Amino acid sequence: MTSYYKYYLEIKNRILLTIFTWISLLLICYLFKEPLLFIFINSNKYYLNTTPYFIFTDVGEIFYVYLSLVFFIANQITIIMLFYHSLMFLALGLYRLEYLQLRSVFKIFIFVWVCSLILLKEFVIPFSWSFFLSFHKTEEILQPTSFFFEARISEYMIYFKNLYYICLINCQGFAILTFLLNNMSNTIGTIKTFRKLFYFLFILFSTFVTPPDIISQVLMSCSLIIMYELLIFFKYLIR
Repeated sequence: MTSYYKYYLEIKNRILLTIFTWISLLLICYLFKEPLLFIFINSNKYYLNTTPYFIFTDVGEIFYVYLSLVFFIANQITIIMLFYHSLMFLALGLYRLEYLQLRSVFKIFIFVWVCSLILLKEFVIPFSWSFFLSFHKTEEILQPTSFFFEARISEYMIYFKNLYYICLINCQGFAILTFLLNNMSNTIGTIKTFRKLFYFLFILFSTFVTPPDIISQVLMSCSLIIMYELLIFFKYLIR
């Protein structure tokens, strides 16, 4: 009973630390809400040489945007801290090799998360924003009707969050796929046996995480399949 009580105390303390971290992040992010919002907006290269311009149609819309931004940042960092506390709690009950493997997985998760942020800020948002806005920049002869775009700040936040989750899921999916293939059996025949199953999972995964158009699904599926075949080829070279 004493050992179980110690586990209970440790779990309670780690939960309290996680809650305290979450509340502290909320307060800190709210104090710096204007710079954080500017960082999110400034990631869009469309406003690189001009002042960012957004509209709002409700009196409390800006306040709700700030709250949404604060909770979004606090929740993302708290999830990472929750994974860290889970790793520390399980560390004492694991063998050294198991602990090292779990720690490596956690480091890979953090590295891929940072890479997904860089990819989102430097490539995904600027490219997607320029692509969608390019439809109203056609010649007047071909398009006699004029379009004028005014972005709402709340809709831009939703747009940013959707791209963030899509980019994060895709990057983590690539990392998980690489990890699983590297830890499979050394025999090439075992990997080739599950080729059709992996192809089906790639198509299913692409259907859920990409926008509802066939081009995005095909590109994502082909990327996963090419990566899968390259990993098989590298395993063959290693042997």
